[in-house]
Parts: sequence; structure tokens; C-alpha cells
Amino acid sequence: MARIQALKAGGLTDVEIATKLQVGLPTVRRVLAPPAAAKPRAARPAAPAERPRRRVAIIDGPSPVDVHVGRQVRLYRTVAGLSQTQLAEAIGLTFQQVQKYERGGNRISASKLVQIGQVLGTPVTAFFDGLEGGAETPQEPGIMLRREAIELSRAYERIASSDLRQSLMELFHRLGDKLTTPVPAPKRQSAR
Repeated sequence: MARIQALKAGGLTDVEIATKLQVGLPTVRRVLAPPAAAKPRAARPAAPAERPRRRVAIIDGPSPVDVHVGRQVRLYRTVAGLSQTQLAEAIGLTFQQVQKYERGGNRISASKLVQIGQVLGTPVTAFFDGLEGGAETPQEPGIMLRREAIELSRAYERIASSDLRQSLMELFHRLGDKLTTPVPAPKRQSAR
């Protein structure tokens, strides 16, 4: 609503605003229309409290919950080793739609979320993990849920030699111990 009014104040026409924000012209005109003069009416029973304005992704940006659910879909898709195209084909969509879901640009319907969960072998509730009591402030995923940790784990599992895997584990432990204490920066030699 504020963006529509700001664009109008900037001198754009209603049609230009509708095109720029990719919303219908009636929506733009409804937002910009001055409130109608109240006509005297007969007394009515008290109206219920006014509902809050519905969130519009184009104007308000994607909901933080939709973004969180999309991130979780991307995470579990990556863990399952599927591409966006493979997931899209499995649930009857295009890969562009899956991209929009993962960015939070499009809200995922309950039925599609169930389908996605079935394809990825994940319960639907897992897509909401990390949301605090339904609050709209999702937490960032921990290190073990990041793409590089998943790829590292997959690569580690492909190593056939148990001795090599054990050596790598010892190396990681030593590196982790060294990096918890400050490491001085290497001295640069000036070019002469």
C-alpha cells in the first residue's frame, strides 16, 4: 500500500504503477481512492473488529515463514540428492515453480507440501522446524544443515578405506582445535 502511494507521489500513472508492481489496476485504484463520504444510515448492530490487511507478497515482500519453509524444502531436496528439475517432475510442476517455492516468493499449498514431503521422504512438520512457536522470526540453520556440510558428509561416505576416513577425522579434529585458538596472520614480504 505504501509503495503504491509512494509511486503515485513520484508522478507515475495508475497503469504504470500496476505494471511496475505486477498488480491489477483495480487494486491500485482501490488503494489510491479517497475514502467515500459516509452516508447517513440506520443504526446497525456493532460490527466485528476489522480484520488486518492481508499480506501481499509483491508489496510487502515474502512472508518470513514462507522463506523459512522454502529454505527447508531446498535443504531436504539437497540432502535427498535431487535437483530442482527432478523434484518438480515428481510433483508435477516446472523447476521455476520449485525455485519460487524455495525462495519464498510463492507460498506452498498444503497439498503440494505433503507431496514434496513424500518425494523427499520427510514429514511435513520438518519444513517448519526452527520456527519459534509459529513466530515469524525463523532461525538460521545450524552448520550441519548447510550445503557444504552435506556435500562434505556425502564425500566422506564415498571413501572406501576406513583407515583414510579415520585419518581425515583426526585431521579435522586437529584443524578444529587449532582454529579455536587465534592463529596469527602470515607476514607478507614486500615486493622489491
